[in-house]
Amino acid sequence: MAYLVSEHGERFDRRFLAASEQKLADVILAALPDSVTPLRLTKIGVIGGVVAAAALVGCRSSLAWLPVFVAGIFLNWLGMALDGPLARRRNETDRRLDFIGQTNDLLSQVLLIVMFGVSPFLSLQSSLAVLACYLLFSAYNYVRTIALHARPMSYIGLGPTEFRILMAAWPFVAHTGGIDAATNDAAARLDTAILILAAIGVAGLAVKALSDARQISEEE
Repeated sequence: MAYLVSEHGERFDRRFLAASEQKLADVILAALPDSVTPLRLTKIGVIGGVVAAAALVGCRSSLAWLPVFVAGIFLNWLGMALDGPLARRRNETDRRLDFIGQTNDLLSQVLLIVMFGVSPFLSLQSSLAVLACYLLFSAYNYVRTIALHARPMSYIGLGPTEFRILMAAWPFVAHTGGIDAATNDAAARLDTAILILAAIGVAGLAVKALSDARQISEEE
């Protein structure tokens, strides 16, 4: 996620939903019993991702799977977004658990993006294009965080939570727009639009990388 730093040294999260998410997270974390551990939340997030992925496949036969998909996305957010904050809240920070959480978060997102490609809502070509961009941006994010000792950046205000909301909303948008990845021309036009947006995104990342490289050079 990206931050702005004020003249007083305060950090502001630039994600669209950062403030709202923090308030909701605080309410949920305060209500969690002691039996709910950070590791258990991570497991809930993994289960949610698997449930959502299975529901996407189920949507090929019936749209009745859509509520299950949304529920899975919510569980995935609940586990992956709150396991770290819960650990810090209880002073139970552990590098091993942080590694497990980050890895499972990445793998769950990859699984969901790929499963969109076998759902009625996105072609495999488009899902692979989205996956390539997601992995590229994620990899650069980690490299940038290490090289610049900076907070993880967001992309035009989008972070993991915003990305999950987009995934949860897309099946409804696609269904309303009459998009069926297996049967009609609307899906082909969507493929073209996604490929163009992917190219623009990669070009923007290249510009950002050059800017960061210039910053590193100036600091040296």
